[in-house]
Amino acid sequence: MSSTYRLSARSLGDVATADLSFSALRHHLIYQGVGVGPGEAASWRGSLPVLARDLADAGLDQVEVLLEHRLPLSSKRADVVLAGVHPRTRR
Repeated sequence: MSSTYRLSARSLGDVATADLSFSALRHHLIYQGVGVGPGEAASWRGSLPVLARDLADAGLDQVEVLLEHRLPLSSKRADVVLAGVHPRTRR
């Protein structure tokens, strides 16, 4: 069982404006035993499309995006973790 909702930045951009992506993220977290309030869902709707646009503008649409990633040995979660290499420098 994965504790992270994972997708590419390009996929995030494709679905960030669709209510379906927020619903899927919400259901994923509920399955993990995490409560999701209306404020958190509203925050996703406001911030994830902006993040997706910023990553695309920077040429980082191939980066993996981990949403609400649970930190090891903790009940805390990171809002977003980006993983990958820069397309030009490969670093």
